[in-house]
Amino acid sequence: MPTDRPTLSEAQARLAATVPAALRRIRETPGLLGVLWCGSAARGEANAHSDLDFHVLVGGNERWRANYVVEGVPVEVFHNPARKVRAMFAAGQGDTITMFAEGRVLLPHPELDALVAEARALHAAGPAPRPLTGQERFRLIEEVMDARALADAGDPLHVLVACRAAELALEGLFGLRGWWRVKPQRWLPTLQERDPAAAHDLRTLLTTPDAGARQSVLEALAVRVTGDLTYQEGGSEPVSVP
Repeated sequence: MPTDRPTLSEAQARLAATVPAALRRIRETPGLLGVLWCGSAARGEANAHSDLDFHVLVGGNERWRANYVVEGVPVEVFHNPARKVRAMFAAGQGDTITMFAEGRVLLPHPELDALVAEARALHAAGPAPRPLTGQERFRLIEEVMDARALADAGDPLHVLVACRAAELALEGLFGLRGWWRVKPQRWLPTLQERDPAAAHDLRTLLTTPDAGARQSVLEALAVRVTGDLTYQEGGSEPVSVP
């Protein structure tokens, strides 16, 4: 089918060609220390809808975000002092750790080089495995059962509810296995690398027109995290009402 959309390689080339102009604008940042290009384009995975993402290391005690358009390309820039980046690392912010671990240094600085090295070590180690809490388990099973009812009734809303439940299951799976969470666009390739059977189930859920088959693989994904689909007693601790 003919299309005017750029191919993946064309989109990547377009964004890469825009980086120097974006960098010229970033160089005007007050207190600039170093620049890291990150995100899908920095990994060579840009598509026709990708933007350019940068982390900018600045001096001082302020952090901010900027969005602008350079040569028709949307650009997002995160400005942080080094101590704030380290605080995000310490808090286990996987998106920030991944960006620094996979990013490409465009304007080097000793502090930026150190942060990249720290992020790569953290990324390689992975987060500590985290099983579902009782409430998270209950919520996931409840979503799966809601989806089962829709599948049994032949309700077209099953597609939506099954996808919502699958998102909860995948968040739980990544936490349980001690994997850094990734954007939905990277779920399938990440699972294909680490758990091909789970990747198969997710792909089936997303592509099959049959509600029964969709529900079956949804439940298989959920059981990877919950162990089974039985409800268990539990609840939250009492809190004071203001």
